[in-house]
Amino acid sequence: FVANLTLLTSLSDFLTSEFKALVFGLQAGLIGCYLGLNVKGGPKGVGDAVNQSVVFGFLLLFLSNSVITAVVLQYRY
Repeated sequence: FVANLTLLTSLSDFLTSEFKALVFGLQAGLIGCYLGLNVKGGPKGVGDAVNQSVVFGFLLLFLSNSVITAVVLQYRY
């Protein structure tokens, strides 16, 4: 499997995926920290912050994935 992996992928694919993982992890961490540290309203506020962090995280991940993929494909071909 490892020997034939280079037939399907290249170094640029690997570097792109590593960059995306870094960006996605950073976004999830920053969103969770920001919303978690600004909770108001007791347990209900915590639940609302969790829901907001999931929704914001998903939307930001989708947007950043689209932008990074468009940029990478623009310069690849």
